[in-house]
Amino acid sequence: MRGIVSMGDYVGVDPVRVRKLADRLKDLEDALAKHGALIRKNFTSWGSGLDLSLLSQQTQAVGDDARSMSKRADLARNLEKAGGASGMCTPDGNIINIPWDMTDVNKESAKEATQEAATLKKALDDPKAAGSREDIEAIARSLADHQDDPAYQTAFAAAGGIVDAARVPRALHEEDGTHGGDVLSKDSQQLVSQYATSVNRIFTLQSAGKIPPNPDYAKALTDPPGGDMWSVGMLFKYGPKGNEWDTDVLTKVSGAMLDWRSKQKTMRPSYSGPILPYSAGGYVGKGDGGWYHSLGLDPDYLSKGWDKNQSIVDGIRDNDPALAVINRLGENADASRHLLGNNDSGKRYAADLVDFRWQTPGPTTADDSDGPRQVLTLAATDQTPGHIDESGMAAANILAAAAKQKDLFDGRNGHEKDEYKNYPNGTAVALAGITATWADDLGGTGMSTSSGTAGYSSRYHSLIGNNADTVKVMQLFAKDNPGAAAMFDVALHEKVSTAAGSTDPNKALTGMGNTAGMFTKAKVGITYTAAQQIDEEHKTNKIILDTAGTLFGFVPVPKLGEGASELSKKIAEKSLKYPQNLAAIGRTIVAPQTDPFSTDNSSKQETQNVADAKKQKVSFTHSIAQGLIRSGAVPPPTDASWYDPQTGTVALNADNDVDFQGWWNKLTPPAASHYQSAFYEGFDNAEVSPDGK
Repeated sequence: MRGIVSMGDYVGVDPVRVRKLADRLKDLEDALAKHGALIRKNFTSWGSGLDLSLLSQQTQAVGDDARSMSKRADLARNLEKAGGASGMCTPDGNIINIPWDMTDVNKESAKEATQEAATLKKALDDPKAAGSREDIEAIARSLADHQDDPAYQTAFAAAGGIVDAARVPRALHEEDGTHGGDVLSKDSQQLVSQYATSVNRIFTLQSAGKIPPNPDYAKALTDPPGGDMWSVGMLFKYGPKGNEWDTDVLTKVSGAMLDWRSKQKTMRPSYSGPILPYSAGGYVGKGDGGWYHSLGLDPDYLSKGWDKNQSIVDGIRDNDPALAVINRLGENADASRHLLGNNDSGKRYAADLVDFRWQTPGPTTADDSDGPRQVLTLAATDQTPGHIDESGMAAANILAAAAKQKDLFDGRNGHEKDEYKNYPNGTAVALAGITATWADDLGGTGMSTSSGTAGYSSRYHSLIGNNADTVKVMQLFAKDNPGAAAMFDVALHEKVSTAAGSTDPNKALTGMGNTAGMFTKAKVGITYTAAQQIDEEHKTNKIILDTAGTLFGFVPVPKLGEGASELSKKIAEKSLKYPQNLAAIGRTIVAPQTDPFSTDNSSKQETQNVADAKKQKVSFTHSIAQGLIRSGAVPPPTDASWYDPQTGTVALNADNDVDFQGWWNKLTPPAASHYQSAFYEGFDNAEVSPDGK
């Protein structure tokens, strides 16, 4: 048509055929992009003499033609659907007159968007009606074609498009039905993904100032039609990654979803274990008021077999809207901090996220806390200058909620203890990482803070903790979670090392000693067994092997004083991505793993006694030495098997090395013994007693 049709001219097209043409052009673009290099290589090897330098330009031109043709197809279908278009009917299909020049096509986009929003609403009102599915599919494609068209997106949103997009998952489910644990077909999941991408595009254009702001747009997702938060959750489950969503919208939707979750009668069906020979046990969901019944997910061991019930429960986990949104939130550090790092709703949402019920009861309880783990970690471990105050407030809210959760978890009723035997591992790992991140503040302020005093001081950029609450948090994450204890122990040793190399090592080491003492007190208080201690130490070894020590940013950003060594500066630079690294390492701790260390020793029950516990303070000597070396306070050893000069790392087992002990003993006071005494003073302040109190 180029060179034949001028601006302002209309062309009669068959909507179906022009769509086929658009699809074939897109296929051609994909083929040229995929095989272009091979085409050039083969023609060159054949000595064809053809000029193939323009092949990439032709690929781009074909792609532009495909995108333009797709917009013409969208317009043609919409005019046919909306009525009032000029044209004619033929035995082979309707002929619709549309402008051909893309400038004229684009002028129609706002009107087209308004009409398509109306068509979508009609299809959603009766999703099983003839043509409804085709309309939902066609408008999803049109939204994708117009993703960079603010005029279209503005008109679509203004016509109620976001409100209706939030209805799409439920409408598709009504058409698909429920099959075992499946409530959306693969095609429906793809459609939901397309609508989610388009909804997010509207918000990102709005944030960029290309679409007028309207609070009702976000409200469509925080207070959807009919309170259908499941549909909202599916937009996030099948939509863009969390770091691609508009941060403000993701924060608001996450808060609304946690509010919804807190109001549910139950998030999972109850499970009763077998009582032989009277009952084989199973899931009891009938009449429990669970949100999942509206999707046809109705577990009941009395009327369904074991396999069918398990399939249904798997479907409940897979379709949990709260999990879907929180998983996306855990991919966005800014939104995670915004949700939890305030002195208002942050307290409530922190309590929601440390709840022990982020699990699915069953013969083997399934841990659903990976999303909360990521959110908590990203929200509360960023100590960089631009984020430290918001992150510190998030940490204060989380640790306060965790101290209270310890009492709630200990106070479970009999049935809850059967269903939720352990605190969720993912959340435990997050709490360990957060406590370790702020270990210096918690230990330092805990030396003088009275019980009941806690919070965050933005004036001094400091987290304030009291020993009683901090010990509770440590007990919550350490009990039955050696992996979480190991994460804390690794970071704790690195923080001790940093303290030894700080501008005021005496004060810093006393505070870190208090933290180490609290951790030992916590383990004594929960009857931490000698076997659990072995598991913790072995998992600690694995963490260090997997992360190659501090050079991969496992430690929080150290606060360097003047004259810091080049090695210390290098470590600090690597530590800038600490929150993300901590979240990634936490995933490996939570995930099932095979390693060269035995980590199932906790089946033995020899209780660690208080005398052994107090010896734990000696195990930090190598960390103090490491900090002194890195800071330049003492010269590094030469040709020592227990020291790596490339990373400035003293081996974890150096305390048991005769050569290390000889080196340490010969250091000129007060560099060694004086700093060690400061650490011991803080450790003893925690008052490790036989009953852990």
